[in-house]
Amino acid sequence: MKIAFRSLSLLVLVVVTTFYAGCKKNPENEDTEEKKQLEKLVGDWTLVTANDGQDRTTDFRDEIDNSLLVLHIEGAYSGEGKTYNYRFTGTRPDPSPWPVNGIWKFGNPKSTQIIRDPGGVNEIAMTYTVTDTNLIISFTVPDGSAGWPGGTSRIKNVIGDWEFTFEK
Repeated sequence: MKIAFRSLSLLVLVVVTTFYAGCKKNPENEDTEEKKQLEKLVGDWTLVTANDGQDRTTDFRDEIDNSLLVLHIEGAYSGEGKTYNYRFTGTRPDPSPWPVNGIWKFGNPKSTQIIRDPGGVNEIAMTYTVTDTNLIISFTVPDGSAGWPGGTSRIKNVIGDWEFTFEK
């Protein structure tokens, strides 16, 4: 009788363990890397520094009210691989390494790479680092690029490596 009871108990334990081990976690309740990163990126980011080997921050400062450029990253997560919008308010030099607005999507890995204006002639791969309050974006404007129209201040050219630091 003891052997039958122990065998039955062991069998029930094995069946229950097998059942729970085979259950998958509900992926709908888990945030994807893309969703987590998007939540950090969405918002208004004020320029702190702009650098292309030289400090270019003043080229992105309004001469009248002394305000700096603001990057607005917009969008709500709607699935992997989607595109999102960005736009700028404030002063950009002419030419500028940034268009006044456009679209972007995550690159690979999603935690550090974005693609500005994907699929277009102005597509640029960018590296980023983001926290709750700081955003650093680095990219290279390729040879032959004339940049994008900006404001009244003039810079020699936009070709080369750029790094922008923003804060929320």
